[in-house]
Amino acid sequence: MKKILFLLLTTCPFLLKAQVVCTSQTGQSAQAVIENFFLGGGVEVSNVRFNGQLIVNSNQFGTFTNADTTGNNIKLNSGLVIVTGDIQDAAAGGSAIHSSTSSPTSSGPDVSPSLYYLLQDLGLSNHAMNDVGVLSFDFVPDGDRVSFKYVFASDEYPGFVCSSFNDAFGFFITGPLDENDNFVNVGGIEPMSNVNIAIIPGSDPELPVTINTVNGGTSAGSAQPCILSNSHLHIQQSSGSSINKMQGYTRALETKRVDVAPCYRYKISMAICDLSDASYNSAVYLGANSFKVDAFQLNAQTAGASQGDTILKAGCSSTTVSVSLNRPAEAGDEYTFRVEGDMVEGTDYEPFGNTLTFPVGDTIAEVTINFASSPTDIPGQVKTMHIITEARTECSVDDTITVLAVVPQKFDITEITNSKVYCDDVLPQREMVYVKAVNPVGNITYSWLGPDGNPIGENPNSDTNYITITQPITISVTASDECDRVVTRNIQFSNNTATTEVSVNKDKICEGDSIVLSCTNAITCIWTSTPADIRLAQNNTSINPIAMPSSLTTYHVTITDANGCQAQGEISVQAYPAVDARMSINPVKLTFINSQMQFSDQTANAFSRLWDFGDGTTSTLENGYHSYPNNIESEYDVILVAYNEAMCPDTAKSKVSVKPDFGIYLPSVFTPGSGNANSIFTPISSTPVDYELSIYNRWGERIFFTDKKEGWDGKLKDGSYAQDGNYVWYLIYKDGDGVMQTKKGSVVLVKGK
Repeated sequence: MKKILFLLLTTCPFLLKAQVVCTSQTGQSAQAVIENFFLGGGVEVSNVRFNGQLIVNSNQFGTFTNADTTGNNIKLNSGLVIVTGDIQDAAAGGSAIHSSTSSPTSSGPDVSPSLYYLLQDLGLSNHAMNDVGVLSFDFVPDGDRVSFKYVFASDEYPGFVCSSFNDAFGFFITGPLDENDNFVNVGGIEPMSNVNIAIIPGSDPELPVTINTVNGGTSAGSAQPCILSNSHLHIQQSSGSSINKMQGYTRALETKRVDVAPCYRYKISMAICDLSDASYNSAVYLGANSFKVDAFQLNAQTAGASQGDTILKAGCSSTTVSVSLNRPAEAGDEYTFRVEGDMVEGTDYEPFGNTLTFPVGDTIAEVTINFASSPTDIPGQVKTMHIITEARTECSVDDTITVLAVVPQKFDITEITNSKVYCDDVLPQREMVYVKAVNPVGNITYSWLGPDGNPIGENPNSDTNYITITQPITISVTASDECDRVVTRNIQFSNNTATTEVSVNKDKICEGDSIVLSCTNAITCIWTSTPADIRLAQNNTSINPIAMPSSLTTYHVTITDANGCQAQGEISVQAYPAVDARMSINPVKLTFINSQMQFSDQTANAFSRLWDFGDGTTSTLENGYHSYPNNIESEYDVILVAYNEAMCPDTAKSKVSVKPDFGIYLPSVFTPGSGNANSIFTPISSTPVDYELSIYNRWGERIFFTDKKEGWDGKLKDGSYAQDGNYVWYLIYKDGDGVMQTKKGSVVLVKGK
């Protein structure tokens, strides 16, 4: 529920010390007077009347203020007052007007039957009740106990102590009641009927507060009961005092706290009267805002680092949850609550239970909630905890405190002086170093330390520091926030001699080829060459330039490294002239009888070579012999790949053929008509051959011709055999290489028998 803070807002004129001022409330609503000057918290009132009237019409009822409660003054600052006479008899000043009476008259037991019954219990019912003042109202509590503070004062003190002029008062409670004023049975709550709660504290049996029970300890009469042992509750004014017209009064007392049924209606009647006669008035002062039930107020106060309405979730963050009670606590008073929300006990916060126990006599009970960090926390994540009071009554609403916990962003160093390397020996140097941390909880503290762990520099606790570097050294800086989060970084100062290594993708190349140069540790560089390389000049500031040497060339580089230091390096590259592959093979035409060839590498500047003879065999010899298969007619590609020292190749090719050996033969004699193998004159060759064969007689006349691979059978054109004798032949044919050849000779014809 919303927290309601009940404050007494009283506007007072400047008052002299020890002056009680009383103000009549005649003409005012009794309800309004009660609500403004008597109610505390946790109760609702209705049907408020004074002497039976809704509008105050009596001089007996009003309000009072009291600027000073020290010494013999009344121990209440302000509130309501009821007097058995005129209200001004309760104010400061000299002696009272002993004979002042109520107006209108209000006397007799009918004005307050409850007070009459109390006098019966005291054995005083046969004494007259004069100037009776009664404040009555109905109330509904939302708590289970009700009480208020009061002071009883009388002009009867001290001269009529233990006399029959025992002016009396009482506060009488009746209930719980239904709408018809019938008692309601509420489990555990005893009904009350005109129960007086104006009881001497600690009395057993209980005694009402009267002149004869609370006094200065000196008796002036013989009436009974006469109790003289409660002088510690009494303040007696000296004779002639102007502090108050009432000569004596009690200290500020609290009524007996009685158990009531929350949410049910009760009646209360506050009555006072002059007993026996109407002289020497008495009064009862009711403390402002003191009519109340036990009220608990739930509060939370942030401890540690905070940000707006949230509590940063970290080891140093906490909140103190407290409950205030509107009275001093008694043994066993406690406050029970429940915890809800998405925070997890033991993960997001340390366990703290769910009950607050009040120290006896104190009005505050509290517990501190310490928030914890978790590995699963996400920076910026907000978690919620609701601390909710257990509902104390049916008519009250839970009181709630919401605590927000936000996971802080990572505390880190985002800017810091870079480590530095000095070229060669340039120390000492005075250096400015700085650091910046972000996302702190609260303020940031910095600490610069040397290798020995001692503070270093001119401003070792600042984010900016000046340090004189005399030798290579590593220093550290630590940033801390108010949540005890710590982050440390190192800065290294060192000496450096720059170095570089130069390399090339090829250290031997063919003339006309390009290379790629490289160097290490370079941020910038400049390349030169000896002799001059025109291609390098086009990109001589590149870390990986392209060059094209034409001979043995040395490349030089000067680099600047990341520390601004310089180094030099060089490398040489040899460019070799290209080769022109040339070969010699002999013979190129082989036969089955002669299938061996001689080969020779005649390439100028050849460093190495590879022969491929086309038959699946290779050789790296410069010169030699190679034999081909002598049973397969074939043609072979002979390839020579020649290399220079940079392994740049060139290729030469040739062909070699292997064929069967070729021969053609014509007989010198043949016998036509014999029927044997020699009966036909025809060429005989090692391989089939195309030919033209002509036969001439002795007169030069051609008597036979064929181009159809057939022989002469010795016959003439008329079909008769030629005469025995000598004949000339002429042969045109293609040899084994397909070359046209001619051949002529003679043959002797001898007819067969």
